[in-house]
Amino acid sequence: MARKSKFRQPAVTLSPNLRVYQVGAYVRLSVLDGHRENSDSIENQEALLRAYIENDPSLSLYCVYSDNGETGVNFERDDFERLLDDIRMGNVDCVIVKDLSRFGRNYIEAGEYLEKIFPFMGVRFIAVNDGYDSLDPSTYDSLTINLKNLVNDVYARDISQKICPVLRGKQERGEFIGAWAAYGYLKDPEDKHRLIVDEETAPIVRDIFDWRLSGMSYQSIARELNSRGIPSPSRYRFEKGMVKDQRFANTIWKVAVMKSMLSNEVYLGHMVQGRKREALWEGQQQTVLPKEQWLVVKNTHEPIIRQAVFDGVQKLGEQAARVYYEKQTRFAEVTNTENILKGLVYCENCDTNLVRYKNVRENKHKEPNFHVWYNYICPVHTAEIDRCSFTSIPETKLLEVVFSVIQSQLVTALDMEKLIRGAANKSAVLSKKQQINQRMEQARTQLNRIARLKESLCDDYLDRLMDEKDYLYAQNRYKEQEADLTALLGELAAQEQSMRETQTEENPWLRTFLTFREEPSLTRKMALELVEKVIVHSKSAVTVKLRFEDEYRCLQEGLLFPVGVAVNE
Repeated sequence: MARKSKFRQPAVTLSPNLRVYQVGAYVRLSVLDGHRENSDSIENQEALLRAYIENDPSLSLYCVYSDNGETGVNFERDDFERLLDDIRMGNVDCVIVKDLSRFGRNYIEAGEYLEKIFPFMGVRFIAVNDGYDSLDPSTYDSLTINLKNLVNDVYARDISQKICPVLRGKQERGEFIGAWAAYGYLKDPEDKHRLIVDEETAPIVRDIFDWRLSGMSYQSIARELNSRGIPSPSRYRFEKGMVKDQRFANTIWKVAVMKSMLSNEVYLGHMVQGRKREALWEGQQQTVLPKEQWLVVKNTHEPIIRQAVFDGVQKLGEQAARVYYEKQTRFAEVTNTENILKGLVYCENCDTNLVRYKNVRENKHKEPNFHVWYNYICPVHTAEIDRCSFTSIPETKLLEVVFSVIQSQLVTALDMEKLIRGAANKSAVLSKKQQINQRMEQARTQLNRIARLKESLCDDYLDRLMDEKDYLYAQNRYKEQEADLTALLGELAAQEQSMRETQTEENPWLRTFLTFREEPSLTRKMALELVEKVIVHSKSAVTVKLRFEDEYRCLQEGLLFPVGVAVNE
């Protein structure tokens, strides 16, 4: 008996709750690419990614991360590190790039992120031009992805082998190859490999050298410049449009900048380059070279500083260095304690990362011979008193406050653990689990049914029970239904995982905090895993922001009993 066509089966109507991903859009341009106006420019990459995100309702842009002038052969890039920090804090759960080459050109490291790190952290990854979306199994061809990563790696090594010797030759001829000229100079508009004096900033350079020669400290010079409202080198480049990264908009003069400028022979009219070396084709990572290996070509441009002034400043620097090393030798037996809160402490006034400062006092008549203590100081206050009034806070105070907050959360975590165990078998929880599992089973059954219908559809077409137009129409209908059901299964699986992680002992907040239940004091590992930020308002007021706040709230809302209710065991 001839079969009847089944292509007019009613469509499956689905309305799953759409998960919206918080997207980190990552763009990168190599220093070798320059600032060319093409599809790989920073602006064009960002425009492409923004358009892609706007057209996908499952994506919501959290932030754009831009590494301009950064190599793709490793992942030691400032904004990529910032992206990873936001992923760790739960702010970003999807990364999108123009293509795999913008993500990175190192075959091994790129593969580690795509196949291990991002899946482990639950991060969706999209490469637009490569048509890759880790959420869609149909786009994942591991062989193709690996081949593309390998091609990018080989391409980078080939370019490195060809370009590096050329750049080295330019350096040896005294041609400038840097991205930006030293403060006080500009690139010659007619020859970008030649430096000319910047009449706007050269007088400031002369003032800096004169002040130092008169005996002013590096710190005093920085404060003087900041008090006069003179833009620092980074801020000056930002204001002139040479750089567009907003983080440079409010940078100030600092001691490190002073030291670097006051020892730079470029102000004598000499081209100084080759301070660092990196050769990818030889497998050599970037290394800082000793001064005797720098490439110095004499008299390549107009000097700003006279030789006598420069030499006098160097003598003062050498004297200061001798005093410093003598002090270091004197206190050689004083070892540093671990900086437990490094990178976590911020000034509330100016939102600057506080730095730890060691204090040593010699005890001549009692043991121990040296009394050592640490303070966290604000570098902005040190360089510019008027900009920030906060001075310092003892480390012991911070450690005490942070550990006290963590202990309080640990007590809460232990109470919640008991509540979870008591609520695990409650009917409401079990009912919700059963509903999700039932819907997943129904979706799988529908998928199996559509698979059988597609087979029959093909047979009907071969038996000439329908024409090509009807066959293609029915085939597309089934494909749409399959896509909807697959999406529904993904959403239900996410709901199941979310329920498991928010209402069970697998909750990230609970699991992580309970890891440290036996710790008698604060450790570096504990601080990194539990503390997001420590904000210092004054010596007596500190705010501690802990990680996993969202997971903590989810667990609170998911429990059937409020914290503190006794559970009979």
